[in-house]
Amino acid sequence: MSLIGGEATDGRRPLGSAMGDDVSMTEATNSGNGKVALLANPAAHSGTATRNLDKVRDLLRERCITVELLAADSTAESIRAVAGSTAGRVLVMGGDGTIHLAASVLADTDRVLGILPSGTGDDAARALGLADRDLALQIDRALSEPVPVNLITGAERPVVTSLISGFPVAVNSRANAMRFPRGASRYTIATLLEIPRMVPATYRLTLDGEATELTAAVVVVANTAWFGGGMEICPGADPTDGLMDICVVGDVSRIELLQSFRMVDTGAHVNHPGVSMFRAAEVSLELLEDPGGTGAARDLRADGEAMGAIPPGGHTTVRADQSWLLVAGAST
Repeated sequence: MSLIGGEATDGRRPLGSAMGDDVSMTEATNSGNGKVALLANPAAHSGTATRNLDKVRDLLRERCITVELLAADSTAESIRAVAGSTAGRVLVMGGDGTIHLAASVLADTDRVLGILPSGTGDDAARALGLADRDLALQIDRALSEPVPVNLITGAERPVVTSLISGFPVAVNSRANAMRFPRGASRYTIATLLEIPRMVPATYRLTLDGEATELTAAVVVVANTAWFGGGMEICPGADPTDGLMDICVVGDVSRIELLQSFRMVDTGAHVNHPGVSMFRAAEVSLELLEDPGGTGAARDLRADGEAMGAIPPGGHTTVRADQSWLLVAGAST
């Protein structure tokens, strides 16, 4: 299979490099009438963001930062709030879903995303070297120089971490609906509960123009290495290289699938005979047959958020090199 990559040639800032001398930290922080917006998801990690909100505002005031508090009570409200703000830098208190919503507005702009991780999974923060739990350090990084990273585009909204289909959709949906336990263990419990319902589906997967039909329980198109609260689904995935890493768990039994998921924490699943790994700049996914009929094979999720579905008789095509996001303090 021939897979292709490349560098941006449209005049955009090179991916993976800091902004450097052309934009100072002060200019980047205070652009947009001197305001820094703060988007806090009250539901993230059972209310962690809300509980820390006063501490964050105090720490920002200590740094002489003026804060514009944005509402985040729903998906639509969060997007409208970020779009309506004139702040040049938006700090997000929440998990992957809240980051996802902010990124949908900030992508391909000079506005900067600052991440204050306080979600259940925090896979985006982990991938970008921003997962430290010290609040003061989080804020300092969120106010530091921004670095451009790739996004996956072509779905309903840009994707920061990964786009998933199949069994992980069912797990993610169940985990989001659970109130207990807190933290990443929620995904483990959701996996165990969904295993009995798993039935592999048949897809047509086209990578950089080369198509193959396969039966799969799991399809993950990844921009970064982690998903599901710290599972290293695509080891080495780099959001600055213009490529996506694709993990396909094939026509495996329920026991084999459970075994492979137990290996994902360390990335050892890539050596499982039922797992195939690919890299491509463009990925097209078409559902040919869904024997299970649960909807998980057709439904898509990204960054923990619903992203529509593969259209009946059609396909969903995404690319890795068409959009970028400025993330404060990021490292890959």
